[in-house]
Amino acid sequence: MPIRMTPDQGGDEQRQGPPSNRPSGGGGGGLGGSLIPLLLGFLIKRPKLLIVAVVLFGLYYFFGRGCSTPGGQNMISQLANFSTGADFNPALYDSVAIFEPLADNTQHPLPEKASLEQYAPTAGDQGQQGSCVAWASAYAARTIVQAEATDNHFQNFQNSSGMDTSEDMIQDSEPHKKRIVFSPSFLYNQIKIPNSGCQGSYIERAMQSMQNGGVLPFSKFAYTDQGCDRMPNAEQLQQAMPFRIKGYQRLTKGDTQQDEVDMLAMKQQLSQGSPCVIGMMVGGSFMQNMEGRDKWEPDQSDYQMAGFGGHAMCVIAYDDYKFGNEGGFQLQNSWTPNWGKNGRAWVRYSDFAYFCKEAYAVYPQGEGVDVKPSEFDIRFGLAQVDAKGQATGQHIALKHGQGRVFRTASPIHKGDRFKIEVTNNAECYTYLFGLETEGSTYVLFPYTPKHSPYCGITGTRIFPRDQSLTADEVGNMDVMAILVANQPLDFPKINEQMKASAAQGMDAKLAAVLGDELTPADAPAYSEGETFGAKVPADKTALAIVLQIDKR
Repeated sequence: MPIRMTPDQGGDEQRQGPPSNRPSGGGGGGLGGSLIPLLLGFLIKRPKLLIVAVVLFGLYYFFGRGCSTPGGQNMISQLANFSTGADFNPALYDSVAIFEPLADNTQHPLPEKASLEQYAPTAGDQGQQGSCVAWASAYAARTIVQAEATDNHFQNFQNSSGMDTSEDMIQDSEPHKKRIVFSPSFLYNQIKIPNSGCQGSYIERAMQSMQNGGVLPFSKFAYTDQGCDRMPNAEQLQQAMPFRIKGYQRLTKGDTQQDEVDMLAMKQQLSQGSPCVIGMMVGGSFMQNMEGRDKWEPDQSDYQMAGFGGHAMCVIAYDDYKFGNEGGFQLQNSWTPNWGKNGRAWVRYSDFAYFCKEAYAVYPQGEGVDVKPSEFDIRFGLAQVDAKGQATGQHIALKHGQGRVFRTASPIHKGDRFKIEVTNNAECYTYLFGLETEGSTYVLFPYTPKHSPYCGITGTRIFPRDQSLTADEVGNMDVMAILVANQPLDFPKINEQMKASAAQGMDAKLAAVLGDELTPADAPAYSEGETFGAKVPADKTALAIVLQIDKR
């Protein structure tokens, strides 16, 4: 049996780390989730009941939880001002494709800090509606993506989108800049949890909606917290399509919903222009006396998360030394510019890890603002690993043969394990196929629907994180192919077509199935050695390299 993906020893323990003592938080944080804003909406319309509720919650707060707020403020007065609305569904979160991060920060160090704040819109106000997911996703993250792209490639956007953007440009906080800012209501009204009283939604639904249907500029779909029944008409849905995102990924340390948020992956995203939307448990001091404060530093009672609820925000920066020897993330909130400093605040890494439950990366370029590379310059390596999947520092050297075929410089041992190392200069999608002994093909990567083939940020990554390719005991040569594309491919369909093809061998099957989409074998400038690759004009959809791996 030829090369297969096999689990790394101790993979589960490595992925999940030590058991966390964080409260699980549940869907929307129990009483602190979408229920409290819903109750508040009910009580505000009934002043007498509201007075009773304030007294009861005040007694709970002062005698049950303790008062940590000068001036006599309590939880109910804070919650009356701030709505949340992020619900957490483990099954939905578990269904999202996982980001394959860049190689470790030691070999490929990140900058000490990075910020997208200059692209972020002025902090908005979600009011009494539980629409934080839409504010974090459409208003903050999608606006940042647009601002980044149009600052550098504005003329390209106007030409490719087909829309007259002049009416969509609104004045932002910086007098010399006008930006397209996107509507929270357009997104939220489509993704709200039914029968919730406009109090809740899931981040995954927001990401999916922005990828499939796009978002509409604020000027074309105004926001109100007084209702969420207005739905976009057919014309508005069509106008939103040019503003789709290319995609999104989950940022966790493993492939189960229990795995912790991968903060290194978040920093990699931010350092290359990709905003992150997170779901976090909030309450207590996060809602008290934050006006004008640059940082949120939880008090001891906050770690119990009593009365906390789920809240979505956009992460726009990191700084490894913001808190002295410990760094932190900067969050953009949707509770007016009066919360924090101009609607933003920093949270130290350890506290972020404790309170954050979900994290999503938004691909850094949106539909209509893509700037395709003039050429692909991509390098690969077969990084040798031990039984635990840890890189040994050695690579399997390959020599270039004819066309797109490479062969090992010397045989490897049967049972040797390795991962794919790829260094990309532009966003791309990477797929691996293997060739069975009897000549049919099979998919090596992505080996589950959870694993994303997308390399959206440039740099060097070694993947998969928790599996390795293993040379079996059968025969003296294994054959596999690396297929790189500038857009997502239907790889299961490609595999089925290759299996059905009468062409003989991996190289011939790829050429027969992909046809004109595949870069001709003699077009690239190939390089060989411990790392190998190709440089070619990016006028084709896909580039393939076929590997013949001798073994003994």
